Amino acid sequence: MSIKKELENISGLDEQKDRSTEYSKLLNTQLEKKNLDTLKEIISHVSNEQIPLIDSRPLMREFAEKIKVLTAQDQLTVGKHLIECTKQRVTAFDEQLLKVRRALADILEEEEEFEEAAKMLIGIQLQPVEGEKNEEICDIYVKIAQLYLENGETVEAERFLRRSANLIKNIETETLVLRYKSCYARILDSNRKFLEASINYYHLSHKARVDEVAIALTYACNCAILAKAGPSRSRMLATLFKDERCSSIKVYHFLEKVYLERILRTKEVEEFANTLKDHQLAKFSDGTNVLTRSVMEHNLLAASKLYKNISIKELGRLLGIEPERAEKIASKMIQQKRLSGSIDQLSGMIEFEKEHSVLAWDRLIENLCTDVNNVVEELTIIDPKLVKGKK
Repeated sequence: MSIKKELENISGLDEQKDRSTEYSKLLNTQLEKKNLDTLKEIISHVSNEQIPLIDSRPLMREFAEKIKVLTAQDQLTVGKHLIECTKQRVTAFDEQLLKVRRALADILEEEEEFEEAAKMLIGIQLQPVEGEKNEEICDIYVKIAQLYLENGETVEAERFLRRSANLIKNIETETLVLRYKSCYARILDSNRKFLEASINYYHLSHKARVDEVAIALTYACNCAILAKAGPSRSRMLATLFKDERCSSIKVYHFLEKVYLERILRTKEVEEFANTLKDHQLAKFSDGTNVLTRSVMEHNLLAASKLYKNISIKELGRLLGIEPERAEKIASKMIQQKRLSGSIDQLSGMIEFEKEHSVLAWDRLIENLCTDVNNVVEELTIIDPKLVKGKK
């Protein structure tokens, strides 16, 4: 008897219980045989509008639960057929389609087809219910963001992570919250918001698994070093330098020189560059990259600690660039109050202003307040109840 005739006979049975039993037997037989053509025919049959939902839904649910008995490639073949057959009845089989799409997305991710995996999950009908936790929906949004990040598509990743932002507030599952925060840090990093990324990576290091702590700290150090020179960056560098866990990571010695405001040499910079990601080395229109600019600004600040004044020509030699460009960088940093000093264009000299004792004490007090604030933030991450409700 052909499969088509067998399906017609089952659909013609009077009792729903009998139809359900026979459909299930047929499905399980074909799953054992791994007969893809027959399985596709069964799916086409039960997805037809002429088959009552009371018959088709249980069978689709059973197939969604057992699809993993097939090989990965067979799952993709039959699963995509199911998705195609139910295009006009998505709401009728939303639960079953969710399971199938998630299974197929896992396979595509395993095959490093990250964009296709993301699109597979985007096809799921997601409707957050106000007042409920919506954990599974939040999980899917975060997963889509992760997949787009793996594919290097930051804009798309950010779009879906934003959708989960309102949902994550009510989520208590720690692993999901950490995945969200990890995506957020990576997006900040990709958008070259290095200081904010460093802070978020550092917070993640307190919650990460033992084997992931060094990775989170390395990313935090790299982003802090790449951040624009200034007081905020200095505070973040101090936090990382004083954290004993950082002493064992590869970039620690470079971090130490940056924190202690020592001149960075070309060889050291090249070695550090090998630890960076592609987007952190992307070039600007003038041919420089983030690292080059960061190092030039750092060396300029370091020079201000060593010299009372310096000629623009000598500063250019120190930074390894043309004097005109050195003057432009110094002027910009002075305007942004990231460097204390003044430029005398007539004499071609830069005068560095040293901190007076009162200002030095102000800076120490400010650093202390920042350290206290960091402790409070870390306590909040470890146990929000410790600071919750405090007025």
